Amino acid sequence: MTFNSPVLVCLLCGVIYLITGWITLRYPPKKINDFYGYRTSRSKKSQAHWDFAQKESSKYLIQAGYYCLLGCAPFILFDFGKNAIWMAIILVTILPCITLLYIEKALKEKFKD
Repeated sequence: MTFNSPVLVCLLCGVIYLITGWITLRYPPKKINDFYGYRTSRSKKSQAHWDFAQKESSKYLIQAGYYCLLGCAPFILFDFGKNAIWMAIILVTILPCITLLYIEKALKEKFKD
């Protein structure tokens, strides 16, 4: 049995994103805090901003988890050589960053700040 590290990276991160998204969707933080939930300056502007940001971030994080799991397929089907692990790390790093951009855009559009 061979050990495929890029697949492991994508699988673990995908599962972590899914679990985190599900937990924050199921148990969102009620009040603005500095410890739990989606915390940016825009999401902390008001309670309405906060509540909306928690729902949106959960949805987008779950989507990122699914995309991360789908990202395992090329590493299973093709041999990328020594670059495979770096490609997997870049994938699991870019997905949350894209999620952040979409959430901030949704906050901006919803509240017209």
